[in-house]
Amino acid sequence: MALAGAHVIGVDSSPGMLEVCAQRAREAGIAERLDLRLGDLRRPPVEERVPLVTCPFRSYLHLRDDDERLEALRAARELLRPAGRLVFDVFTPSREDIEATHGRWIEREPGIDERADWDLAAQTLTLSVRDAESASTMTLWWVEPERWHSLLGEAGFEVLECYGWFDRRPFAGGEDSVWIARRK
Repeated sequence: MALAGAHVIGVDSSPGMLEVCAQRAREAGIAERLDLRLGDLRRPPVEERVPLVTCPFRSYLHLRDDDERLEALRAARELLRPAGRLVFDVFTPSREDIEATHGRWIEREPGIDERADWDLAAQTLTLSVRDAESASTMTLWWVEPERWHSLLGEAGFEVLECYGWFDRRPFAGGEDSVWIARRK
């Protein structure tokens, strides 16, 4: 977005990720368009009101339950100007993906292995990633698209679109969904 000329306020809970973003912005010559802030998406350190809030890279899947999801959605709503928009992406795993990946180390990129441990009852994915020198694990929580639709309504949004991917293909079920909602 900054490459396209927009001023961007970026919030992340990881100082390391903010530094990576700042470095890439400097390399691209757009650092002056970024205002990077350390914070939590449930309580973003932002006083400004904006026309658009994006929550990319499935970040809402880090939220453990509906209370946290509603807190984050309401926080996004409060940042928006009247009729402002929220855009985010999430997934709901398919049975095929679970069967193909559960409990197996798979090389996703050269030298980088990934393991997915799925818990259908808890609707969690414990994702482990490793290379020759380091390893990391995180847990993601998913809900069904119908639940996202309901949560958005509870948080004060009108759902404008739910796509099946960023190319705007219609959502016809499946794993990925990209949501566009407008502040009521």
